[in-house]
Amino acid sequence: MPSVHAGLHCRTLMTNGGNAGVKTDILLVDDNPADAALILNVLKKANIINRIHLLAEGGEIMEFLFRKGRYHDASPLPAETLILLSLNLTGLSGLDVLRKIKGDERSRNYPIIVLASSQKDRGVMESYKMGANACIVQPIELSKFIEAVAELRLGWMLITPEEREKPGP
Repeated sequence: MPSVHAGLHCRTLMTNGGNAGVKTDILLVDDNPADAALILNVLKKANIINRIHLLAEGGEIMEFLFRKGRYHDASPLPAETLILLSLNLTGLSGLDVLRKIKGDERSRNYPIIVLASSQKDRGVMESYKMGANACIVQPIELSKFIEAVAELRLGWMLITPEEREKPGP
């Protein structure tokens, strides 16, 4: 299982031998190292090779998305970035983070899959009202993640090694 360390601002991770040439990134926002490690393990089992960024602090998401503050020297994110956002963040809540993302013209079109501890979590309905594309209850099962991505028609965003090696038209 991948290791995740708390206290880091942002880690860029590659799963399954991914490379920086993949055009879609995944941004995982979760401050719980155990939950983040489980999610990374699900992505690895699914053979997802997209570049994955792990943010442990929801309050930094806008700086990260728009390359401000400590991220000003980082290369730009692709427009096709998929955000996996935990509702259960300490400090700035997941709903507050979602509100910021959807409230900014530059980021409102990013697809967001909300990660909740329960379908009964009142934040689930609120997140849909604010523009979240899907919700997955943690702990994440591989089949549920793939199902959510398929329902959103986001399969094109996730790259497996076999798809990367297909010849072009």
